[in-house]
This record gives sequence, C-alpha cells and structure tokens, in this order.
Amino acid sequence: MSRLEEAPADQPRAQALSEALAARATADSGFRSDLSQWHELAMTLRVGEGKTTNHISGGTFHGPAVLAENISGGLTFTTPASGRSSPPDGDGDRAPHSQ
Repeated sequence: MSRLEEAPADQPRAQALSEALAARATADSGFRSDLSQWHELAMTLRVGEGKTTNHISGGTFHGPAVLAENISGGLTFTTPASGRSSPPDGDGDRAPHSQ
C-alpha cells in the first residue's frame, strides 16, 4: 500500500484521507482544534506560485550565498575564520549569477 505522499495525484487516496480526518475531527475535539490550527497555517504558505529570480552583484563575495524561492527550516553556514582578502581560488570578482 503506497502513501499519499508517494502519489499526491491519487484522488481516491486523497478522498479517503480527507474522510478519515473529518471523522477523527468529529469524534475528538482536541484533534479538531489542532487540525484547524494546522489548516490555518497551511493556508498561509506560498509554494511554487510564481517565478523566482535570484541575482547577486555589486562586489566581491567571500562567504556563502543562498539562491532560493522557499526555504523550510533553518540554514547553517560553517565557514572558517580567515583573514584572507581574496577567495581561495584567486578568481576575484565573478560575474553575477541569475537563476
């Protein structure tokens, strides 16, 4: 038996999940409240609604950069402390990148 996550376009499986959630919400007021809060939060998310354009320019960059549309969770950059004034590969300024 596959999960809905593995086949998100599977309408009968999505309908079965919807019915199971509705039945549980009817029988359990705590679950109903939690499900309602989740639904309100989910409605605020914007995923894949438009075209993302990323552009970096205007200088020499020696640290990390992130080009992204949506990021879920945190980002951590681990960079060594350095007194260098040029990047390790010696390329200096690079052309702007767009995605």
